[in-house]
Amino acid sequence: MKVFYSLVFFSIILLCCKSPGIYSSEPLPNTYRMNQNIHTIPSDAEEQQELIDRYLSMGYGGFTVNVSYRDYLTETGMQAFKTFCDKAKDSNLELWLYDEQGYPSGNAGGRVVLQNKEWEAMGIFKCDTLVNEGKISFVTPPGQTIKAIAINQMDTIDLQKYVNRGRLTWDVPKGIWKVLVFSKHTLYEHFQASQNPDAPKEKLSSHYPSLMMSEVTEAFLKSTHDKYVDYLGEDLGKYFASTFTDEPSLMAVAYPPHPDWSVIPWSSILSETIKLRYGYYPEDTLLELFEDEGPVGQKIRYQYFHAVGELISINYFKQIKDWGTNHNLKSGGHLLLEETMMAHVPLYGDVFACFRQMDIPGIDALSCIPENTPVHAPKLASSVAELTGSSRVMCEPCPVVDRINMGGKEPNTEQVRGFFNIQMAGGITDFNNYLKLSNASNEEKKEFNNYVAGIVKHLRGGHSVADIAVVYPIESLWVDFIPKPMSVAGWDSVRGGNHKAIEIEQSFSNTARLLYQNRWEYNFIDSKAIEDSQIKNGQLVHGDLRWKLVILPNVSTLSLPALEKLYDFVKSGGFLIALGQTPVNSTVNFPDLKIKVISEEIFKMANAMNVSTIHEISFNNLIGRWLKKDFIVEDHESKFRFTHRRINNAHIYFVFNDSDKTTESKVSLRDLSKALLFDPKNGENLKVKNKILLRLEPYHGVIFTSL
Repeated sequence: MKVFYSLVFFSIILLCCKSPGIYSSEPLPNTYRMNQNIHTIPSDAEEQQELIDRYLSMGYGGFTVNVSYRDYLTETGMQAFKTFCDKAKDSNLELWLYDEQGYPSGNAGGRVVLQNKEWEAMGIFKCDTLVNEGKISFVTPPGQTIKAIAINQMDTIDLQKYVNRGRLTWDVPKGIWKVLVFSKHTLYEHFQASQNPDAPKEKLSSHYPSLMMSEVTEAFLKSTHDKYVDYLGEDLGKYFASTFTDEPSLMAVAYPPHPDWSVIPWSSILSETIKLRYGYYPEDTLLELFEDEGPVGQKIRYQYFHAVGELISINYFKQIKDWGTNHNLKSGGHLLLEETMMAHVPLYGDVFACFRQMDIPGIDALSCIPENTPVHAPKLASSVAELTGSSRVMCEPCPVVDRINMGGKEPNTEQVRGFFNIQMAGGITDFNNYLKLSNASNEEKKEFNNYVAGIVKHLRGGHSVADIAVVYPIESLWVDFIPKPMSVAGWDSVRGGNHKAIEIEQSFSNTARLLYQNRWEYNFIDSKAIEDSQIKNGQLVHGDLRWKLVILPNVSTLSLPALEKLYDFVKSGGFLIALGQTPVNSTVNFPDLKIKVISEEIFKMANAMNVSTIHEISFNNLIGRWLKKDFIVEDHESKFRFTHRRINNAHIYFVFNDSDKTTESKVSLRDLSKALLFDPKNGENLKVKNKILLRLEPYHGVIFTSL
């Protein structure tokens, strides 16, 4: 490795003025280092100190902790936990408060759902089949049947009376009929709640409550969080940087798969909310909700999933955030399947709405191999943090998929560093690990921690500098999310679902990956962010964020105020690209004549363009005609990647090699003339001029700071 560093700086010397290297002797604060997740703390004080000292010697900055599972919330467990926390703070370690006995969060190891069985998470199930004349015996979906019908082009027949003990038996009249059966049932068997092999044996129940109900979260907070206050005091900020909530969800994605069920989340409060807001119960519109691709079905699905997103974001995430505010404690953690929008709808309604109610939004990653990393996932969480003014974003590296695929082993340390580079470039500032760095020695773990801390110290705070905003098309997805059988396919994907919804999700994620690969910095924004923005000098401005180009990935549905804002943006000189469909629906009318007229007017302007797919055009040439590149690499095929932030009036660039081969190219950075180049490996700072020959070994990165 020492040879590499001489090569890096020799390359720079050839093309820039060099000042003597400046070394920082100050140790990097623990808040920038990685934390390790520890769920079973030793009860013995000496063993606790040994644990702390061992991780300090490897360069870690702290822990994510909870009362030990074996003594969860007991007097013995709480006293041992307080002793450990006091010792950790005496060692200046950062702590995060893990909020559950196992996962997913929200159930307090079963204590919540056992308080009231009616709180259990539920869904509406649908099974259907095509039948001809004759006798059928059809297995119905689980639970209470709420509707059973047969339809053809002419007639509808009520089949409710033919359902008995989980089976529909019926003499089919002449013709071809579609039989549909709907039911309400708990989301347990074939869902994540029942599929947790690592659940602590001490859990009282793995049945899971509905997070759309405020009383559920209230019971959860009383069962867990209030206990910590009893032992540690009202000011939990003295001990913890944040809470850590782990994969709370509405459960409505099958796992393992079931080939016949279409499922959406449901609760009584959801039905009452829709009745109060729109004047009908969703149970009375099941055929339109599940089957109708036209305007009526689109409107009903929009109203249904919009209500779902509001209920879980306010009644779970906001309630936890408000509780934390009252105890000087930030709220953080991550969701389930953040990587795919196809899971956002049935699990959360709207992930942006949930992230907005977290002080430190986050993601997890079940593979730490760079090639496996969905680059848009960290951007989702960090973009919301940018919009809400949060300076911290979390990632939980947990390479369980790698261990399965690699015979119990983790990726090599170089690969893991490449994964971390992508996360940090995506806006991640905090790492709470199940990753063990098992291929590294203790000294190498310390070096790895120094690398991460050196980068994070430079990138935390301020705001991103991105010319491009990509719209999070959740309203369009609601409209086309006709429920179909769908299940977890992998740690970052689902199988099944409606093809129109899949096209929207793919347009969104593919846009993000192409921007990343072509070295264009971007943020995600939602319709609320558009509405809250101002138009200044041909830019869409949201606080310190300024976008010159907005991309609409298959957006069919947008609020009227948001589209009017985009019209003003384009008219003032801003640029807009629509991929696939263009807006035709408002949030009230499906379709909406005003939306269609405004949309048509936008695309008459020279600085707006509609293309069928992102692959039809030379991506760089299209955007390059309108925008000046922020990071220019002479070798276009090289895998140099970057992110750009503005902190305390300084421009900060993180540039890294996203490949397993040494890479060299001349590079230039738009907003720099002179800079301080920081190498996190050895802590050296070097004064350089812009336009340098940069040579980086595999998965290595450096920081440029404007002077």
